[in-house]
Amino acid sequence: MGPVRTLDDLMAVGHGYQRAMTLFAALKLGVFRGLAAGGCDASALARRVGADPGKLSVLLDALAALGLVRKKGKMYRNAQVARELLLPGPHSMESILLHHLDGWGEWGRLSAAIRAGRTPRGGAKGNGRENFIRGMEENARERAAAVAGRILLRPGDRVLDLGGGPGTYAVAWADACPGAEITVFDTPATLRVTRKILREKGADGRVRLVGGDFLEDPLGGPYDFVWISQILHAYSVSDCVRLLRRARSALVPGGRAAIQEFLLAEGKTSPPGPVFFSVHMVAVTGSGRAYTAREIAGMMKAAGFRKISADPPDPRGVGILRGVR
Repeated sequence: MGPVRTLDDLMAVGHGYQRAMTLFAALKLGVFRGLAAGGCDASALARRVGADPGKLSVLLDALAALGLVRKKGKMYRNAQVARELLLPGPHSMESILLHHLDGWGEWGRLSAAIRAGRTPRGGAKGNGRENFIRGMEENARERAAAVAGRILLRPGDRVLDLGGGPGTYAVAWADACPGAEITVFDTPATLRVTRKILREKGADGRVRLVGGDFLEDPLGGPYDFVWISQILHAYSVSDCVRLLRRARSALVPGGRAAIQEFLLAEGKTSPPGPVFFSVHMVAVTGSGRAYTAREIAGMMKAAGFRKISADPPDPRGVGILRGVR
């Protein structure tokens, strides 16, 4: 969606939640999984998913308008895009979309968060945490192989994936350089989900998992390379510098670090993805936001890194900055 220039543009923004919630409700109800058993009418699907058939038919018609289901007469079936992206499988985006739904309450309190500057309730728990970690795996699975092909390791390199969540990047580096020793450091609650994901992928035992608080607990090491992907946006500048100092201290002299983030352009009004992601961070964290490449480079310099460089961001605004201890 581009800039608002007309009344229709304005109302499309105001009504945007309706399409999002239609999709989210369908996911929460298990509509697409229910239709995976075969096309059916609203009454039959209502029995499969445990819903009111009349209200479900209204939702199904809206999903048909979105192109996510196909309707012929009274029969509904999943459209191809739903079969590819909204059902379990190698291309599924189900978990990351459910993670967005988990943040709906915080978005509803966005104005209060901005007014008060308050720290919201604690992080995701239960299914919310699992949706988040699995969603991070969905977001990273294609990019991880490309990154592992650009940032090359050597056999024997000791690697720290700091805040590595589902371990997607760690496994990609293990594939690219089997002789590297790779550690994923994250909270114990996160690593419980990580272990499930690694078992499902047949990758358990290929990387080392260490639980802790990366702002407080020892990080281990020394390491030859530290990877920090999509972590800084959840923290204030001062905490980011603190984390980067700790990461630098865990490196051998001359060791490398790379930071991947959604990067704002210098004016902070583009690209759209990082701009609205920054608002999301305001909604769901106490002090996080998206940063520009210049801001992150400044943090790295303050933490003691040298030879700082930035790769051009991709069309979604995701970029990598590199530095050396």
